[in-house]
Amino acid sequence: MTANDTIRFLVAMIVMMNPLGSISIFLELTRRSSRTSQNKIARTAGFAVLCIMLITVWTGKDLLFLLGITISSFRCAGGIILLLMGLSMLQSHESPVNHTSEEDKDAKERESIAVVPLALPVIIGPGAISTLIIASNDYPQLLNKLWMSGICIGLAIAMGLMLFFANQIAKIVGISVMKVVTRIMGMIIMALAVGMLADGMIGLLPALR
Repeated sequence: MTANDTIRFLVAMIVMMNPLGSISIFLELTRRSSRTSQNKIARTAGFAVLCIMLITVWTGKDLLFLLGITISSFRCAGGIILLLMGLSMLQSHESPVNHTSEEDKDAKERESIAVVPLALPVIIGPGAISTLIIASNDYPQLLNKLWMSGICIGLAIAMGLMLFFANQIAKIVGISVMKVVTRIMGMIIMALAVGMLADGMIGLLPALR
């Protein structure tokens, strides 16, 4: 991976994980929890995010192969999912692709919501998983996968810290700013989705080149 490839991958993952949106959902799901419980959930969620990303980087492509799914068709499906996510974020709605109100209600009744639905699918949803699988396919070399793994470790640590200090971040940033940032990320996601969908269509229909 070149420096530009690394930056694109990093930016794409940050946008897909939507840190501010994830913080908002985290605070909503844990608003009745004690600070100690919130901190424990944040640490567990950060570790779960790391495990999910590393498993996806190292085994995602093989899983597609076992299921008989080509990377081109997966790009098309991923592009459609990202378009829906981006449109929802642009309208300042919680993405229906990532989680539902029924899942939120169920989560509040669970003893721990760190892994489901917080880590998966709120933080690492279909968009992030698609990005990881496609990147691991485009850069299959061992060193590149190790480099992507290092980036994933950094992202997981950063996400865990943001959840750990979620209350302070929310007070500093404010709800209105978080909504504006969510809309901007929605636009970026939609732009990435168009590119992903176009690449998938070209892969399925080479005559479009």
